[in-house]
Amino acid sequence: MITCMEAAAEKNVPLKNELKTLVLQTTDGLCAVHLRGDRRVSLRAVKRFLHVKEARMLSPVEMVSIELTPGTVCPFLPPVWNMHQLLSSAVLDLEFATTNNGRQDGYFLFEPQLLLKVPNVEVGNFECNPLREMSYEVQS
Repeated sequence: MITCMEAAAEKNVPLKNELKTLVLQTTDGLCAVHLRGDRRVSLRAVKRFLHVKEARMLSPVEMVSIELTPGTVCPFLPPVWNMHQLLSSAVLDLEFATTNNGRQDGYFLFEPQLLLKVPNVEVGNFECNPLREMSYEVQS
């Protein structure tokens, strides 16, 4: 499983309950952003929250350089555990969440409030505006 959609389908859970963790390179260094699986990150919101000029997703090569691959990014394990972490407040509204266990073939099921115990975590709104997001989405 690599994408949130694939992971949620494999686990037979709603997409919103699959935690999406994205690793970003910012002007101040690496950070991880946690969203509901059915949401998209707003880099503008991240930059505004962190007071930085730049924020972008890591490339696959950069991910490998910190020993991560798509589908293995977990907030409870290094190297993400040691990063500055941003948690979307919408995740905290969920009854439960799931995320991989550092491998593509295993996962954790947990209460979202557990993410508040992660070191260096801050809570905010890091999602795209749903109306704007829908207006730019291409229908197949």
